[in-house]
Amino acid sequence: MPTRTLTILLADLVGSTQQVAQVNTVRAAEFLEDATHPIRIAVEENAGRVVKFTGDGFFAVFESAREALLCADKVRDHYIRQHYTPSGFAIDGVRVVVNTADVMVEEDDILGDGVVVCARLEKSVPTNQVWLTAATREVVGVSDFVFHPVGDIQLRGRPQPIKVFALENTEQSYIEYGTVLLVTDLHQYIQAGETMSPLELNDWLLTWANLHREAIRGLRGQVRQFVADMALITFSDPDDAIQALLNLHSLITIHNRQHPQLPDYHFKAAVASGDIILSPTGVVGRLVNQTFELLNLTPRQSISIDAATQRRLQAYAERLTATKLTARNGNPVECYRLELPEQVEVKE
Repeated sequence: MPTRTLTILLADLVGSTQQVAQVNTVRAAEFLEDATHPIRIAVEENAGRVVKFTGDGFFAVFESAREALLCADKVRDHYIRQHYTPSGFAIDGVRVVVNTADVMVEEDDILGDGVVVCARLEKSVPTNQVWLTAATREVVGVSDFVFHPVGDIQLRGRPQPIKVFALENTEQSYIEYGTVLLVTDLHQYIQAGETMSPLELNDWLLTWANLHREAIRGLRGQVRQFVADMALITFSDPDDAIQALLNLHSLITIHNRQHPQLPDYHFKAAVASGDIILSPTGVVGRLVNQTFELLNLTPRQSISIDAATQRRLQAYAERLTATKLTARNGNPVECYRLELPEQVEVKE
């Protein structure tokens, strides 16, 4: 098998083992998917490729050491800012190792001494820090990054210690600019609670959450919070937000047909664009308030899109129809309605 010189990134969640041990298998899988999703997104956005899931993290490879460090910094930044998954599970943080070496890459695995170095070095990394080897430091050379020496680390099974550096934190911002926020609101939540047992209602809501996760799979979206019967999801691309809504509509249509014994899922949604503030437990700020105001004005089983989002659309602009809603003070609110197809469609 041919070898290639690549930069390897290992990102591993801290404290996830204890969280997984406290819940059943289904909830554990949901926790790990939510908790590790920011890592996968950061890898994809920085031209990397995830090659192996470690159980509570990922091995990824990059052609560029600089892109790997940008990814590492973004991953660390996320877990410093947000301490909970959308479902409310606590996350202690993340440990990240970056190393440049000759490796053998298979479709779903990565082999070589450079991989072993990452795996063994990761155990020594403090929470929410990024360590890199001298090999990566040398490849990056003079750059915008700031490093400080950690020292020579002796790893098990190696005759000589390796020189390690720490990547300094870049200036952190708790604001994400130009974000698209999607909020969905499930209908008949109260009525379902009157006819279902607490366990059945819980499972019904968990399935609702999982349909959102499936709807954004393959898209540049991130579930930020589940609040009872509502979900808050952010996107960088407004077309991805529309595609996620189309996917969700298709998924719930199929689910309702396949499970006639359960209450049907029906929802309304609102999409708005602006700057969002990240908090340890989710998202806050003016954009959140604006989106909820639009959601409150939106009729049942309808989807409203604000004008700022409509102006940014490319692929799905023709799907929208201009409309006016009436605010509580009687003033008209100009927005757009998303026309949902009669035939279901799921696209990634």
